[in-house]
Formats: sequence, C-alpha cells, structure tokens
Amino acid sequence: MSDKPNILLRKARAEDKDDVIWVESLSTPSLSYVQHVWDMFFNDKKGDWSVDLLDGKIMGCGKYSILPDGSAWLETLRVVPQAQGNGLGKRLYEHWLKLSEEKGVKAMRMYTGVNNVVSAGLARRYGLSLAQTFHGTKMAAPKFESDSTFENIHDVDEATKLLIPLGEKWGGWMVMNRTYYKWSPELCKWLTENGMVYRDADGNMVVMGARFMKDYQLHIGLFDGDITKCLDFAKADASKRNVSIHCLYPDHLTEIEEALTGYGFNKESSPFIVMEILF
Repeated sequence: MSDKPNILLRKARAEDKDDVIWVESLSTPSLSYVQHVWDMFFNDKKGDWSVDLLDGKIMGCGKYSILPDGSAWLETLRVVPQAQGNGLGKRLYEHWLKLSEEKGVKAMRMYTGVNNVVSAGLARRYGLSLAQTFHGTKMAAPKFESDSTFENIHDVDEATKLLIPLGEKWGGWMVMNRTYYKWSPELCKWLTENGMVYRDADGNMVVMGARFMKDYQLHIGLFDGDITKCLDFAKADASKRNVSIHCLYPDHLTEIEEALTGYGFNKESSPFIVMEILF
C-alpha cells in the first residue's frame, strides 16, 4: 500500500469559508484577513481561489489574482502546520504555473518576509527569483486635522502623464495591502478610476487608498512635492476613518525612508522581498 498523501486541489466553494478561516488562523495567526476578503476572492472571475484537501479535509488554500497590468499575483498561500511537508504548497504552485500558461500571463509574482526561507524556497523551486527588497513603515490610527485642499484627479490621461515619472522615482513599484504593483499605464488607470490619485493646487501629489479592507488601513502608494503637506493630508484622512497608515518602498530609496520616519512613521523590523518569474 502506498503512503503517498491523498491531495485534492479544487476551487473554493461558498461552504468552505469557515474551514479556510480556520486554516489561516493556524498557519498565519498574526496575519489573518480571509474573513474580510472572502467575498472579493470568491467572486473574482479573472483569478482563482483554490483549496487543498488532504485526505478529504481542507488543510491549505491559495489565491491567484490578476493585477491591472495583466500580471499574476500569488497571495494567501496557507497550509496548517500539521499538514506541511505533504506537498500542498507545491500543488498550488503547479496549478498557478498552469493557469499562467493558459491565460498568457507574462509575469507571476509573490512576496514574503526576508527571513521566511520556506516560502522563498518554495517559490525558487518553481522558477521565481528575487525581484526587489522592500522596507515598510506604519503609523497607528492618528488623531489629526488638516486644512489640506487635495482633490481627486479623474482624468486617466492626465493622471498617467503625471504618475509614470513619479513611479520611476519610487523605484518602479507601488505597494497597497502588501500587493506589489509594477508602475504601468494600466495601474495608473486603475488607481484613477478607483479615486486614489490626489493633487493640490501647488502640484503636490499623493496616491493612497486600499485594495481591500478600507475600513482597517490606509496605504500610501506614492507622494511627491511638499512632504509635510502630502503626509498631513493622508494623516487627516486616516484620522477621519480611524485607521492605521502604511507605506512600503524599495530598500534603496533611503530618502523616502527618511521622509517617513522623520514625519513620525515607525519602520517595520524586518524587510520584505518580492519574487517573480517572467514568461
């Protein structure tokens, strides 16, 4: 008789929600958000939300998302500790590579903590390599008011013309909800249509918002111009909604780090890495 584990990978079903939340609670107890994004993930027709069953019980999950530029983003890979080592993560990566081939995706990316050798090792096994290292900063929900007069830019062409060179100044990346986007015209369009691009009368600019969980966090994707005015605007918005503020940036951009920490943001203790495979 074979001792090979009985693994089944299938699309998540509505009735799987509680089981997947349980999987996450055990696998990443300090980073649990499935309960907040379940509907978003489950109803995503462009991507894929799958579960791993080991001997008939859900013991793992993983989300494959398509970003505005058409690249694939791998996220929420969770396997309960007692089921690790049985190949559940490998089965998900094999599935994701097949999906990328079927969809004609040109790039597939993921992120992990710089010290998470298991996650990075699994990604390397399937051809992903280091693309960029990031640092993060955060600020607890502030109490703050500002008379800033920033307004949304609604014209996509105008926003794209402004944002592309600013994106280059930020190392070619933008981060929201620890989703790492490459700057592109498609990203600019998505940001503009979702009301995340702001400018004041003096030309100062802020990109901020959230991909999900808007009631819990505000993410600054980019700022340019008068730093104090930009960050005051973000801080006031976070104060109105009583949410924390987060901002991540490529590790070589020390001037951004100095601006954020000088304003009062706290630097996260450990860096993050993005890994990718290009097809």
